[in-house]
Amino acid sequence: MLSTVTCITAFLALFGIVYSAPASTNHFAGAMGLAGYNIVPIQWELPAKADDPNGKKVTVNGTIQEAIAQMDAGYPGWHRTFEAQLHTDTNNSAPILAAAAEEPESYDCDIDGDAASQYRIGQGITYLRGLSGTAKNGPGPGNCGRVSCAYNAAIYWCNENGFEKEVQWGQIADGGEFVYHNCSTQDWQGVGKAKGQVNYKDKWNVVVRSESC
Repeated sequence: MLSTVTCITAFLALFGIVYSAPASTNHFAGAMGLAGYNIVPIQWELPAKADDPNGKKVTVNGTIQEAIAQMDAGYPGWHRTFEAQLHTDTNNSAPILAAAAEEPESYDCDIDGDAASQYRIGQGITYLRGLSGTAKNGPGPGNCGRVSCAYNAAIYWCNENGFEKEVQWGQIADGGEFVYHNCSTQDWQGVGKAKGQVNYKDKWNVVVRSESC
């Protein structure tokens, strides 16, 4: 098991704030099927009032969906206010790859595990598109954060460098969209599915697969 510690730094488009804290790592090679990888909990510092970024802050953990759900449970209406100012369509099921998206070095559609619903992957990508700024991932190789997971459709980003790596949230969304478009299949009912790993030349990657949320 890798002993490194990873932290994710998020700049929310709405709030423009940063929260980065060390978090314990858990080996998830069995779950993801990629030996030597660790999953790192993501921590977010969000305002108790979604329309008051300078007010009281609350720390929540998990994916972007889990963080928003926790805030809405503690502060009813938080999610509605967040989405009203986010101006994103979370029902978009067919994301369009950004024209300026970085060209991947390689990709693999034959990773272990099951494929996830394309529709649900698209929703996760849309949420990630609603974040501005950067995500930071501590020294690797094999340090990963699960940035999105809903309806058993998970998106990870992983750092393979021996030093901290920082990428734009939009770049992570681009990686998810690449898998969405290039690693798609259909199940026996004709439902669109996708899974895969896309690798970039500066040693980071995005993984999309089905996983319990």
